Amino acid sequence: MKIRRGFTLIELLVVISIIAVLMAILMPALKRAKEQAQATVCQANLKGYGLALTMYAQDNEDRFPNPRETYFTTDERLRTEAVSGSWIHKRWCNGEVNLNDHPEYASAFAKYLSNAKAFICPTFKTLAKSQGADLTKEIHWETGDGDVEDYDPWMNYTQNAYLGPKYYIEKESGELAKTMQVKDPANVFVFADEGPYQIDGYCETGLNDTSLWALYPQRDNKADIKALIKEYGSKWNIKPPEEQLTDVVAGFHGSSSGNLIVGKGNVVFVDGHTGPVALVDTFGYAWPK
Repeated sequence: MKIRRGFTLIELLVVISIIAVLMAILMPALKRAKEQAQATVCQANLKGYGLALTMYAQDNEDRFPNPRETYFTTDERLRTEAVSGSWIHKRWCNGEVNLNDHPEYASAFAKYLSNAKAFICPTFKTLAKSQGADLTKEIHWETGDGDVEDYDPWMNYTQNAYLGPKYYIEKESGELAKTMQVKDPANVFVFADEGPYQIDGYCETGLNDTSLWALYPQRDNKADIKALIKEYGSKWNIKPPEEQLTDVVAGFHGSSSGNLIVGKGNVVFVDGHTGPVALVDTFGYAWPK
């Protein structure tokens, strides 16, 4: 008669050790695969923005939408309307103005976004959810009425503020109003993952509205951006930490854990193609002249 023999303790420990080693090898690879899949979804979302821009421009004399009204009807309507926490700089995480559920707030351009798979990058949504409402503390401007009550991150794609009409306040003016005015459409982005954090030496603000200002007009008495470009020799030389920017493209794609500077953010360019852009190259890809 055969005697059934179980595993010894040493054998079990060896098996467990082998499994642990395999997991240690596989987990980074699985994490990279997940991030690559999320980045692909993000680029598909932005591809939809590019298609929306093409259709909008065709119907509006080749014009870019107003960056202040990329998503919403007008700033003033949602500044004053009695919607909890709807203040302009925290709309991205306020479920009460989520356009998926509240199309009544949609701007003229937002109505073209049916081709966009979503308004938010899945990588950013994971980050925002893991940070919770504390992420809103990174925003440069705080509301006067406390925290957002209905915290529900739903958008993080913002428009290059240099592309659009002269608008709103005299000092806040778009540089180019029409798509055909962009001389190098393959190297100027129109919508992007925006960096959500203030980062000392890199950017002054986090995600706060629907427009991405690489360098804000009249910031630190530097009203003439062309003079600043001349000082640096090229727009591509204007990059942090040598020159702190106002807003930046996100750095959470392809970055090491916890490092939101060395990675990249996805963008869609004026010519319609999508791709990643390094955070430090934000100004070079944003300035359209």
